[in-house]
Amino acid sequence: MSRSNYRNLIIIGNGFDCWQGIPTSYEKFRVYYNEHIAEVASKLGYSFYTIKDTAGIEKKVTAVELIYGNPFEPDQLENDFFWNLEARMDKIDDQIINLYFGRSAEGRKKLSLAVDEAITLLRRLFCDWVMTFNIEEKNSGFRFPDDCFIINFNYTDTLEKRFGVKFKNDFHIHGVATDPESIVVGHSTHPEEPFKELIERKIMEPLDPTKGLPRIDGLYAVEDALYRTDKHTADRIDALCVALMKNGVHIEDIENIYVLGHSFAEADMPYFEFINAVTRCGCNYEKLSAVGHINLGLLQSFEGDDGEQCLLDFIVQNFQYATHHRRRMLPSEKDIFANEGKDTLPYSERDAKDAVMQRFWLEQAGRTQNVLTELSKQYGVPIPEGCHSILGYMDYVGYGHDQRKRNASWHVSCFSDTDRKRVKKVLKDFRVKSYTMHVMIDDCIADFAL
Repeated sequence: MSRSNYRNLIIIGNGFDCWQGIPTSYEKFRVYYNEHIAEVASKLGYSFYTIKDTAGIEKKVTAVELIYGNPFEPDQLENDFFWNLEARMDKIDDQIINLYFGRSAEGRKKLSLAVDEAITLLRRLFCDWVMTFNIEEKNSGFRFPDDCFIINFNYTDTLEKRFGVKFKNDFHIHGVATDPESIVVGHSTHPEEPFKELIERKIMEPLDPTKGLPRIDGLYAVEDALYRTDKHTADRIDALCVALMKNGVHIEDIENIYVLGHSFAEADMPYFEFINAVTRCGCNYEKLSAVGHINLGLLQSFEGDDGEQCLLDFIVQNFQYATHHRRRMLPSEKDIFANEGKDTLPYSERDAKDAVMQRFWLEQAGRTQNVLTELSKQYGVPIPEGCHSILGYMDYVGYGHDQRKRNASWHVSCFSDTDRKRVKKVLKDFRVKSYTMHVMIDDCIADFAL
């Protein structure tokens, strides 16, 4: 058995940089966006869309306003879109967009182009804004020693310049400002790949081949956009596990978790759920893996006597979810899915969602296996039979880590009453018994004061 030198896991959120006087709030991004949208659109060769609203007044908007707003009432995006950017990035109303662009082949082509422009513009502006941050090097009055490993949700090098953190101990889970290609921003509600049967049509076919299925083509364009703007938290968690392995961090040895300036936002909850699970006694890494989430009974049903029918049902459920769940998220005046779980539902959303998640875990299992294969090449150690977890492989390569004797303690900074209520609920749901909460970050990290 072996132990590492790391005892503290520090999670850094946007509020941490704001505490340091760095203008990283999403309100600052809103201002930057409005000041530079025309310039960036022009550089990318994107034209403005001239649209008449319901009153007949012409307005010029970019693809971002068209796709993330209402094309029938074009205007600048509301402030809340920027203040809750990641949570709002999955709120694309495929029904309104399809209605606006129409059913013709030309309309479908324009829809796909507009979606692509919207994603590119928004990401480009966000990355450009991040690159404007200039962190002054100075003494913050605190120092995080070498027994601390950082999971940094920010894109800045604040910790290296002000808190004495070595670069290898600062894992930027969403990328860094110095490398725009590494930057991750988005939601976490559509990790599954867009459902290819929507366009491949190996099973369903249009009644009139000359007309195709325009509504379905438009839906696929939106599904593809949602997939491309997802954070893909499972992939990022795999990357975190690789970083832990390469830096010799044994998650079993972490005694304290500090959460500084992070509000436990919904888009980041998969990370916190994972961190909570792996810092508790008796954690089964294999159950946490993608393979551990796969319903083996489902796979076996595909190979049984009724395998073809079971596979068809699985495909139909994926199709139903793709075509209906957006309406649940963005209900219109008449929401036919308002009574989920009752007999009035035209399909079972729960079953459809389960089918989609099973498809995702099958996809993710393949990606994780590729990571394990690369690690096996680097370390020259074969993947043991039945191992589908990076942390499990890390334990195997390290000849066994010390077993955890108690759950890690949490120390959380919560500036507002709203954040405090949310964090309390999350920690209760996580069954965390040992925790402290602090209004000020200074108080939360008092033990690291110089």
